[in-house]
Amino acid sequence: MILRRFLSAIVVLASFGVCFSVPLSTLAQEGKFEEALKAHGKAIEEALGDKEKALRYKELGDLFVSRDDYKSAADEFIQALFLYRGFSEKERLQMVVYISWAERYDEAIDELQSILSENPENIEALLHLARTLAWSGRFEEAIDEAEAALRKSPGNRDALLIKANALSWKGKPKEAIPIYKKLLANEEDFDARLGLAHALLSIGRRKAASESSRLLVPSFSYQEREYNKLSEALRRATQSNLDTQYSHYEDSDDNILDRYSILFGFWFYGLKVDLDYMHTEAQDNTRDNRAEEVDLTFYLKPTDFFGVGGGVGYAQAGNGESDELATWSARADFDVFKGALGVSTKRELFAETAELIENGTRVTRTDVSLSQNVTHRWVCNTGGAYRDYSDDNNSYEVWFSMQYAVRDKNPWTKIGYRFRYLDFKRQSGGGYFDPDDFISNQVFASLYYEGKRIYFYIQPYFGQQSFSRFGAKSNDLVGGGYGSVGMKLSDNLTFEAFVEGGNFALDTAAGWKYYLAGVKFTGLF
Repeated sequence: MILRRFLSAIVVLASFGVCFSVPLSTLAQEGKFEEALKAHGKAIEEALGDKEKALRYKELGDLFVSRDDYKSAADEFIQALFLYRGFSEKERLQMVVYISWAERYDEAIDELQSILSENPENIEALLHLARTLAWSGRFEEAIDEAEAALRKSPGNRDALLIKANALSWKGKPKEAIPIYKKLLANEEDFDARLGLAHALLSIGRRKAASESSRLLVPSFSYQEREYNKLSEALRRATQSNLDTQYSHYEDSDDNILDRYSILFGFWFYGLKVDLDYMHTEAQDNTRDNRAEEVDLTFYLKPTDFFGVGGGVGYAQAGNGESDELATWSARADFDVFKGALGVSTKRELFAETAELIENGTRVTRTDVSLSQNVTHRWVCNTGGAYRDYSDDNNSYEVWFSMQYAVRDKNPWTKIGYRFRYLDFKRQSGGGYFDPDDFISNQVFASLYYEGKRIYFYIQPYFGQQSFSRFGAKSNDLVGGGYGSVGMKLSDNLTFEAFVEGGNFALDTAAGWKYYLAGVKFTGLF
């Protein structure tokens, strides 16, 4: 009987060995992937204890890695690490690299921090922790870990590259550019050159970005993918565009507005030039009017820190005898602290209702705005505006808003607050909303998602507004929102539908409940 049990044990062990050795040594090498998967699954089921099962999970993960299927491999590696903590530090680090490649960032970060808690001197684990934090959008933490690596290994190229990438992705490309250039001054490097080109492109230096991209020589498949992404970004940044749009507006005061526009944009010796034509048809209970507007505008960034633009145009209002107007605009923006300061002024036709078109109302508006990225999640905006109307009226306005990125990667989710104050010189009765001491407080949320072909954006809001007009005071709750959905019909053609509405008075010229819906086509060529 003892002999029989001994022989049976040998048979079981031999058959068990076949379950996990044959798939790796024979089935996988022969290209029999499905058979290898089944054999591995059986080996996992028959494994004796957590350690043996963990080893089989790791082998199955390695099999998926051989097929560049990192998402499936990550599932197996995570199971292996959960069941058994006795893998060598080298094996754990290799598994966690693949887990991060599968975009399982939280699991990868946890394991890397565990490795570093046991061995704080593991520079490779520290570098990959910084890299994974940057990939996951935790830029401040990534920069901190990269700097920790630089303290342990001064001048470490990987640490410098990770820090530069985190700065650039965080929205600070100007701080990243000197680091990229430092890396490239010592030796040519694909990843540093790629980062430099993207950073240059993000601050509007298209020519410099294009020149840098010409030095890229992809050697690996991931480099080919990243090179193609950069080429596409450069192509989009330098192509001409043609936008066509239609919108329909109605409000509770029986104003109806249909607007058609077409815009042609192109580059001319570093100038971004836009030629825009807009046709408006407006109706109410007693009027039926139209307006035509043509604008030629340009924008130029002579330095990395300063941009300037302007334009001229022509507007024609009304049916029958035309009311004509020469229009113009000017703008400038400057990088200030962690954001930008913008100043603009514009003379235009106030063609938002049939009555305003009939009156031929003009407005000259001057705006000053300041935006600051307080952190990579907190953004604040403030500013003021002065408007001078052709019917001897004017207004002053100030605003402030702040928003917090609850999720700073796709799908992006934000929450925020905004305040507005507006005061007019008088109630003119000219057909537009002209309150005294208008005050509004709102809270809002936004969600933006972008897929390969579909993208959408939604922003609902809720708040309060108070004002007085013609001696009557008003204090109301307000709510509404904006939403859009787009489809990339091809690499060069995008379709978008949008809708908005609510009862917030300053979203309309007349100050009533309203809705607006429309469609837009954008083509690149």
